Amino acid sequence: MCIRDSQNPKTPRRYIQVCKRKDSLGMLRVVKRFMFSTGVMRAVVYDGFGGPEVLKVREVPVPECDPQSECLIKVEATALNRADIMQRKGRYPPPKGVTDIPGLECAGYLLNSPSDLKNTSYRSNRRVMAILQGGGYSTVVKTHLGGVMEIPKGLSFEQAAAIPETWITAYQLINWLGDTQRGDYVLVHAGASGVGTSAIQLIKSTGAHAIAVCSSESKIKVCKDLGAAFGVNYKEEKEFSKAVMELTSKHGADVILDPVFGSHYPENLKSLADEGRWIVYAFMGGAKVADMNAPKLFSKKATMKFTTIRMRTQEYRDKLVKEFAEKTLPKFESGELKPIIDKVLPMSQAAEAQKRMEKNENIGKIILRMDICISSNPVHTPYFIVGVLGFWGFGLSLIHICRCRRIERCRSRWSPYH
Repeated sequence: MCIRDSQNPKTPRRYIQVCKRKDSLGMLRVVKRFMFSTGVMRAVVYDGFGGPEVLKVREVPVPECDPQSECLIKVEATALNRADIMQRKGRYPPPKGVTDIPGLECAGYLLNSPSDLKNTSYRSNRRVMAILQGGGYSTVVKTHLGGVMEIPKGLSFEQAAAIPETWITAYQLINWLGDTQRGDYVLVHAGASGVGTSAIQLIKSTGAHAIAVCSSESKIKVCKDLGAAFGVNYKEEKEFSKAVMELTSKHGADVILDPVFGSHYPENLKSLADEGRWIVYAFMGGAKVADMNAPKLFSKKATMKFTTIRMRTQEYRDKLVKEFAEKTLPKFESGELKPIIDKVLPMSQAAEAQKRMEKNENIGKIILRMDICISSNPVHTPYFIVGVLGFWGFGLSLIHICRCRRIERCRSRWSPYH
């Protein structure tokens, strides 16, 4: 009730008493949240949008999860993706309801409950890896149960962290969207990247022929060692479509895996075979094309698809992860497939890691190893509780002073002598 809504002189005092009760309950809720929460953790967050310098380590609350459909993972390692850089620049926001903390994949220990963080007992828990929609750059991450997989035997946390987002993306591009068949020619742009090195191995296991497009001869050599049938240096051969047509006996590429798009569009169009499948999954070379030349696409009876995993429905993601785990993960244990790691850096050097990726210096995945502890004070101590209570008392004192002044103003307003 507002003071101005009544002509009863007693209303202001009653109104203030009701506000006092509400304020006290609100403060109690705050104290309860601090006293009985699962604690705080450390994470790499964006201090605004911009360059790598905006990445900062901050303390944030440990996420709460629904045990029916979600779980918590104590992160031991995560891996960089181009999406992390785009998000840092403000060009690729996370889906609605997903944390702003970057990181699309991780490996670590599955937590039975947040209380596992009070000691090191979680180290006897299951070793898992997961594809995420965000949150990998943190000591603890919340994720959907459908995105969690057992780490193949013999793999370290660093190796496992290089698998989920990268290999599942490559699997989706080749099998679900590209419908790659034995004998197909597959043009793999950014062949030495995380997705590229994964795709080349999967293409070889399918019985198709990978043509790796890279920026240097050293990268082409790595791709050929992984199973690429051919390699093209696009910096030396600006019109790389000529090389593609020559290598395929003028047949062209049946499938194009394209994270570049804009700058490579004309040459990709020339490289595409009749009834070819062109899969675009990023825009490193720009999202706009000056001349799309739709009649050329039409004459080739081509299919062009644009895709992302992060924005897919949970049902789609769960189905994709399940199929990948059943058909592909055993090949990591046998040694047929292997994650390619460029460099392992501590999580506190996330900015340096992203700089390396932006310069295209990496061959394979850049891994971030967890070197920031869960928190400087992961469990709330009695000293912290006393501090909170002291702050509460100080706040109530200020509220009391403000109310007294409000009461005096109300009395003067309703005074018959005013």
